[in-house]
Amino acid sequence: MMQGIFNKAVFRAVWPIWLGYLPLGFAGGVLAQKVGLTPFETGLMSFLVFAGSGQFIALAMMGSGSSSVSSIVVTTFIVNLRHLLYCSTLAGYLMGQSKKYLGIFAQGITDATFAMNLNQFSASEGQWNPSKAMGLNILAHGCWIFSNVLGNIVGNVIVIDTAIVSYTLTAMFIGLWSFHFTSRLLVLTGVFAGFLALALSGILDHKLNIVAATVVAATVGCVLEGGNGR
Repeated sequence: MMQGIFNKAVFRAVWPIWLGYLPLGFAGGVLAQKVGLTPFETGLMSFLVFAGSGQFIALAMMGSGSSSVSSIVVTTFIVNLRHLLYCSTLAGYLMGQSKKYLGIFAQGITDATFAMNLNQFSASEGQWNPSKAMGLNILAHGCWIFSNVLGNIVGNVIVIDTAIVSYTLTAMFIGLWSFHFTSRLLVLTGVFAGFLALALSGILDHKLNIVAATVVAATVGCVLEGGNGR
């Protein structure tokens, strides 16, 4: 079973995610150290809250000293609402899996693992399966926990430029998006979603602009694809 989860195909798929998670998680660990979390607490938070944006926002609110526990929980929940869309999209590829499997798998869904799993399910013609998808989620999550704990341990020694971290994260997602450059419609849908998210950023708070842009762009893409008879 473990061999089926962790094989060469899974490692080939997960390494781009690792490249993005290592510096981003390291920065998250540094921030956690600055707000007073220990390495153990940082590791536990990374295990329970596997979401970069949600964890950064929660840490920032904790550091402000003026946010209640309930407001932190609600804000993190709203920021990660897009994961519901990810789960519904991948559900068709996971039919017949046990509730235990689905519960563990859902914990490992992030922007990056969703994009890579969807790409692998769509492009591998049956070679990518639920076991490999689970392996990718576990390896990505493990890297996230490791990088956060490492950042916390050395956070009082090394200073990280957050601009570099933001660039690395953006570069990772552009790389993941490039796997979908298989048709003009997919490229235009992605570009439209990006511009729409930017346009809505001044109107919607708590990253809801990303959720709204994703829903609208995906809907428009589906309508156009259906109109082309594909």
